Amino acid sequence: MKKRICAMVLSTIMLFFACLVVLDVPTTVEAAEMTYSGTVSEKTTSEVLYLSTSGGTVQIKIDGNTEFSNAKFLLPGNSITANCYVGSDEYWHATKLTGNSSAGKVSVDTGNKATVKGRVAKGTSEELLYLVVDNGTMQIKLDGDTDLSGCRFLIVGKTVTVTCARGSDAYMHALSISDTGSTTASSGGSSVGTASGTSVTGTVEKGTTSSILYLETSGGTMQFVLDLATDASECRTLIPGQSVTVYFYRGSDAWNHSSKMVNNTAKASAETSLGGEKVTVTGRVTSETKENTLFLETDGGTMQIRLDASTNFSRCPVLLHDKKVQVVCQHGSDEYLHAVQIIAQ
Repeated sequence: MKKRICAMVLSTIMLFFACLVVLDVPTTVEAAEMTYSGTVSEKTTSEVLYLSTSGGTVQIKIDGNTEFSNAKFLLPGNSITANCYVGSDEYWHATKLTGNSSAGKVSVDTGNKATVKGRVAKGTSEELLYLVVDNGTMQIKLDGDTDLSGCRFLIVGKTVTVTCARGSDAYMHALSISDTGSTTASSGGSSVGTASGTSVTGTVEKGTTSSILYLETSGGTMQFVLDLATDASECRTLIPGQSVTVYFYRGSDAWNHSSKMVNNTAKASAETSLGGEKVTVTGRVTSETKENTLFLETDGGTMQIRLDASTNFSRCPVLLHDKKVQVVCQHGSDEYLHAVQIIAQ
């Protein structure tokens, strides 16, 4: 009996020490991993992805080894799924970014190429690139076969080099986009990124629409086609009586197409620091509207809204008399309301 009791006590003691040995073994903690899905915020840079999710905005660092799966376009509003881990710096780091980037398919004339360097502007989407070059903003269509292998990803504010050509639809199309390159305009036939073609100065006539400009010149009234290839960065208003210089070329449809328009009267205001809550108003453009001030007739009266160099015109390239528009505004440091974005109605 005593032997049995001693054996039990000895077994208990051995089990106790065995537990101590197991508890003393250090454990390995794996780095936390997480998957976030949301939309790209305007704050996104080439180093940090700001992802707006249902639980708030997540800051995710983009590393040299981050994998991009159909996510070349990190543009505001685009849907992205991010596989992340916590790095030694306690930040989330992206191992893989997955999106649904896609572009349409359009045939272009690749025998007449040109290369431009510029900065990606607001309004850029998977189908249309807004590129700020030395003398204005170009609108370049993106096709399904646009070569993006030389561009890791696209974000607003990034400087890229684009090789492009004009399509049969009279629009410029991107053949390739790359992160590097210093050429601002190169050969292949036509110079792109400059106000190409012949120029004429005159005054805007009544009847002008968002697609046809009627210009009274010394030689009579001329008609110009306005399309996505028209650079309107220096002429955001087409009000009857306004003096405008139009650069144009002859299209394959036998019409004169405007490649660039310049307002010879007022210029857009310089960028102003904005703050406070954004407000949205809807109304009609009045005849008093100028390049730097929008006079908007609303139900409550006529509003004066400043137009800045940073105003987003991607959804309303030009302002026409009596045109109905929706304006997103914010108060500036000068106490005036400034247009953040203008949307055609």
